[in-house]
Amino acid sequence: MYLHLPRIYRQIALVSYGNEFLTGGVDSELLDRHPLLFTHFPILRNIEQGNLLAGSASHFLTCLKSQGLEKISLHSASDLSNYLSESKLFNFTQSDGDFCLVCHFPQQQFKALVHCEEKSLWQSYDNDGYPLYSDYNNYHDSVENYVLIDLPVAAIASIAEDLKPISWQSFFNEYQEQIYDFAVARRFGSYPVPLTDNNCYEGDMYQIEEQFPVLPYNLKKNYASILMLNAARLKSRFDNESHIKNDNGDYWHMSETEKLEFEKARNTLEEFHVLILKYTANQYQNSNISHQHEQHTAFKFSPKPLDPIDFSTTPPALAEHETTSSVEPQPRLHWSGIIKFLWSMLWCYCALWTLAYFAVVWGNLFILILAFIYAIYRVLKKLADEKDH
Repeated sequence: MYLHLPRIYRQIALVSYGNEFLTGGVDSELLDRHPLLFTHFPILRNIEQGNLLAGSASHFLTCLKSQGLEKISLHSASDLSNYLSESKLFNFTQSDGDFCLVCHFPQQQFKALVHCEEKSLWQSYDNDGYPLYSDYNNYHDSVENYVLIDLPVAAIASIAEDLKPISWQSFFNEYQEQIYDFAVARRFGSYPVPLTDNNCYEGDMYQIEEQFPVLPYNLKKNYASILMLNAARLKSRFDNESHIKNDNGDYWHMSETEKLEFEKARNTLEEFHVLILKYTANQYQNSNISHQHEQHTAFKFSPKPLDPIDFSTTPPALAEHETTSSVEPQPRLHWSGIIKFLWSMLWCYCALWTLAYFAVVWGNLFILILAFIYAIYRVLKKLADEKDH
């Protein structure tokens, strides 16, 4: 399963900040200027003609709100693929690792916001086979197309299943138990999972301070961000160690038994990762660590049958305008940081003191040399005057 994490993070931000926008907690400027939604802003297009209906997140949420939209949620596109009609203009992204948004309207009416790409037959080419205009249109590379599709009553059960309240503490414990039961996961991951991350920052900015968090600012230390970060880091390690071009990767030096455990751990992580992303988007409000209560049903994970993974192929390449960003932990205050700070202060003091000392010594030497030259000059001048007389 391939998870297009950059796009998924954008969809989570659209759900979390979008619901805040619908309730008045976030204004349109903050929503549209979120770095995740500003660099690849979502647009709504007509599924039949392909024309533009709304050109930003706030535009199409405002449009849908006028039609009665109450909230949006995130779901696996593959779970709803049977209810998505075909389009002559677009290809829908609906594989196992893709997600779509569901719009909730009054009286149990649901519509799916599905990410899509234009079919190639609608692209014009020159005589040499190169696409016309698309390479010169920055707008094309900075948007993500969505279309709105009506969902039948039969889809309600699948949607409701993803929205059932969970106990985040139970889910967190189950994640640790199932994932880090594998020695290979403890080898490459962080166990026990640290409860120190406050929010998840993702995107294309160079400095984490320039990012907006994936989840709204008012969310403090929470299980959702902690699990999302831990799963992403462990997935990155698994991908790096098993990459076909990484000859020094540990996977290629494992025994067959160890490789089998690696595949099981990776499959289990992928299943959990999908759940983490869905629950984060839909139930992040209840994930604060300080507010956890066991009023919800305890979570129990049931792994799917193991499918062999072919590590001989590289993951699908991202589109040219996509960038993968490393998951950076937020800066935290440690004793080691304090010691390093004091050491740097001492080093600077010694350096400045040494510079001042040598400046004084060299300055005195320079003055002595000038005085000596001046004394010789006066002596020679006096001798010359006496000789003239």
